[in-house]
Amino acid sequence: MRVLVLSHSYIMRPYRRKFALIAEKPDVTLRVITPARWYESFQEIVFEPDANTRCEEFPCPIRFSGYGSRFYYRHGLKPHFRDFQPDIVHLEEEAWSLNALQTVRLKRKFCPNSRFIFRTSLSIPTKQRFGVLPVWIERRVFRETELAFPLSENAGEILIQRGYTGRQVPFPNGVDTRLFHQIDVTELRDSLGLADCFVVGYVGRLLHMKGVDTLIDAVARLQGTPYKLLIVGQGDDEPMLRQTAETLGIADRIVWMDAVPPEEVPAYINCMDALVLPSRTTPTWVEFFGRVLIEAMACGVPVIGSDSGEIPHVIADAGLVFLEEDAAALAACIHQLVHDDARRAQLIQRGLTRVENFTWETIAERTYQEYRRLLEG
Repeated sequence: MRVLVLSHSYIMRPYRRKFALIAEKPDVTLRVITPARWYESFQEIVFEPDANTRCEEFPCPIRFSGYGSRFYYRHGLKPHFRDFQPDIVHLEEEAWSLNALQTVRLKRKFCPNSRFIFRTSLSIPTKQRFGVLPVWIERRVFRETELAFPLSENAGEILIQRGYTGRQVPFPNGVDTRLFHQIDVTELRDSLGLADCFVVGYVGRLLHMKGVDTLIDAVARLQGTPYKLLIVGQGDDEPMLRQTAETLGIADRIVWMDAVPPEEVPAYINCMDALVLPSRTTPTWVEFFGRVLIEAMACGVPVIGSDSGEIPHVIADAGLVFLEEDAAALAACIHQLVHDDARRAQLIQRGLTRVENFTWETIAERTYQEYRRLLEG
């Protein structure tokens, strides 16, 4: 089978593993189109080819880098539809995006008999911000689609509410356990001033909806505990968060790190004794997965998350969940992990077991079987 994948997230190395594994199947020829450059988490990422993959990789120039719903490829797509003649076109973008419109138009013109799949990370049933055009694109994509891969069951329910009536199979985000695993980071911890203390960590954007202010408030409530808070990320709220730490008198307890390349994230997660994802729901946003949770589980780091969106479903019984924006409840969760070694060890083991459901090996095999089912059906 010939599979053509379009995915902006493929530009990041930790997210390529799924398609690399599928490409190893003897009956699969898999070609991936991805942006040549992409802006993500306040960093510009330049595509670097992987010499060890069987994927045929094609970086192409785009406009509106960093905007998942607005970006489109400037040129270079047509030959992959016209000459490659894929059996399956797999679009890892939202159904209302400009790239989705590009994709269905090229499919209809050059390979109308190919099967079409799109992936969605829908998290909240809200109207799009760009007027009637996204709705029109979405309806057109729905008509072309044989199969949808929503990120979660909740995303699938929202798809139905938006008018999608086709077949769908929920697929979560995955983790590359070749990168995310337990490693010795003694030197890095020492260099960051994290030796001989309990390290609470956060990795992600520093924006209001991520709830980092709740986390700072929570650690300020820890009495008699030798701790440090390691924050890895960038965002518009950083000056406000630093001021909050000063006001609460814990500025010297916080280590700030700018966003790091995706392949460096595992080392910083391994510096942590607990990772917290304190997201808060807003009228237009809810945490639709929380990939960093499973990355931490794979590194043997216990996790704590708010009850925003999919976080409780991702954590299940492999971590602790608190009511979003409840700093006292979060402080109690951290206190439990600091002082209850048995509980912490239990959660570490549960996390290592749970992450098996989210490895790229597991997800790649399931995706391949859905490809076969689609072509056979």
